[in-house]
Amino acid sequence: MELVKEALASLPEGLVKKAERFFDGQDPAHDWQHNLRVIGLCERIGREEGADMQILRLAALLHDIGRAEERRTGECHAEISARLVPELLTEYGYSEEQAALVQQVILAHRFRKERPPTSLEDKILFDADKLDSIGAIGIARAFAYSGVIGQPIFSDDPSVHTPAREYEWKLSRIKERLMTSTARRIAEERHTFMELFFAQWKKELHGML
Repeated sequence: MELVKEALASLPEGLVKKAERFFDGQDPAHDWQHNLRVIGLCERIGREEGADMQILRLAALLHDIGRAEERRTGECHAEISARLVPELLTEYGYSEEQAALVQQVILAHRFRKERPPTSLEDKILFDADKLDSIGAIGIARAFAYSGVIGQPIFSDDPSVHTPAREYEWKLSRIKERLMTSTARRIAEERHTFMELFFAQWKKELHGML
């Protein structure tokens, strides 16, 4: 948590408090703690990769502030978050140019064919957000979110989504999508842990252990 503390200490205290309030009532897979973990990963990766840390810290802080509105409206939370950036940053003395750079990083963290991550800061936020979806944390988040939306933790019906299917279809492939060498290195152990966990999971489900 030291990296998180250092990152937050470099930002205006009022901005951090405002950002945190956007997470009130969020589900445990997308709450303020998720945001803090992404900030910490951005700090670690950004320092190693030589990123513009001011822009990266701001983007990490604000990248998910649109989640609550997404839940209400269905609009992409990255679009919502980016739209809120200029007003928030202007209040704390940041320039229009800085706000535009932060917006770009936030928009690119949701990979789309028409808007892939291009700058180093884009790639780092993308990687940090994806890293929090794998490993022990990623497994915990998958099970927590299944509970929030009422999915079973196991089903014989192949049309029913479960945490194990989330792993098979999405989480197991994240390691190959990461863009920075630092993130790929971090992902190795997390990926291996997931392989071991779900191998054990299958054995226990079938009464082999």
